[in-house]
Amino acid sequence: RQMMARASKQQQGVSVVVVTYWTGLVLKENLEALRRQRNVREIIYVDNGNPVSVQNWLDEMAKKYKKIKVVRPARNTGFAAGCNLGVAHASGDFIALVNPDCIVETGTFTKALGIFRKSKDAWLLGANLVGLDGKEQRGSRREILTPWRACVEVLRLDRIAPNHPYFKRFHQFESEPVEGNQPVPTVSGAFMVIRRVAYERVGGMDENLFLHLDDSDICMRMGLLGGQILFCSNLPVIHHLSTSDVSRTFIEWHKARGTNYFFYKHYNGIYPYWFLVFVSLLVWSRFSLLAPFLLIRDLPDMFSRRRRRKAEVW
Repeated sequence: RQMMARASKQQQGVSVVVVTYWTGLVLKENLEALRRQRNVREIIYVDNGNPVSVQNWLDEMAKKYKKIKVVRPARNTGFAAGCNLGVAHASGDFIALVNPDCIVETGTFTKALGIFRKSKDAWLLGANLVGLDGKEQRGSRREILTPWRACVEVLRLDRIAPNHPYFKRFHQFESEPVEGNQPVPTVSGAFMVIRRVAYERVGGMDENLFLHLDDSDICMRMGLLGGQILFCSNLPVIHHLSTSDVSRTFIEWHKARGTNYFFYKHYNGIYPYWFLVFVSLLVWSRFSLLAPFLLIRDLPDMFSRRRRRKAEVW
């Protein structure tokens, strides 16, 4: 608590980190919305892969606006590693991890800093992610993911006893609406504002998680150290979802791999080993069932994706 109090007195502003990979035109909306924000020291774009025209545009924006920085790793490092790279180039006392398909409402970071001033135990804030229809998206607030809860979610065991705590679902968006700021176990990594000292204390994002469950992992590690995770209903952020031009098979493979890694990392020795193996088989069985359908959908896209990437000019 003393560590958080010392950091909150300085409040030098927010460093925004955006990891982008073949994001598309929504990236322009993202940048313009972030550029209008107050209390933002810098906006760091980690370019994990984009068309040359987009790279040139980002470079032009960095020359035009002093707050904008562009960092380019040698390859697509994944979301978690991209976030850590961006934070390594950041100077603010608060870190905002923002997806490139998020449009942040003006004044959001001013509100976030105000929440941190009032909530000394808060280490991380999550936003009320909404779609274009204005409805809360299912990933905004969640329970802690356990192997048992994964079984409940995949097999929909909650239908057996919907109100029983043992059959509680992973996502909370179907529960009662939240007013104000509510402590929750997990929020979405699409938009997070984090005290820098807290980010550094847990060692940042786990780079073994390429694009899935990195948010659950960092929330869980902060919670275990006594940090509070807040879901802030008065921080609405429009989240477009799935704008990156990437294979669905690639995404689902990394989700399955990340889920298994997450379970063995956090629950090995807590759950019986045979149950972890069972859940692992369940996760990979789901991927195996999905893979043929995903490949059928992806194959026609492979050639059109190449044409799109060659032809994409801003």
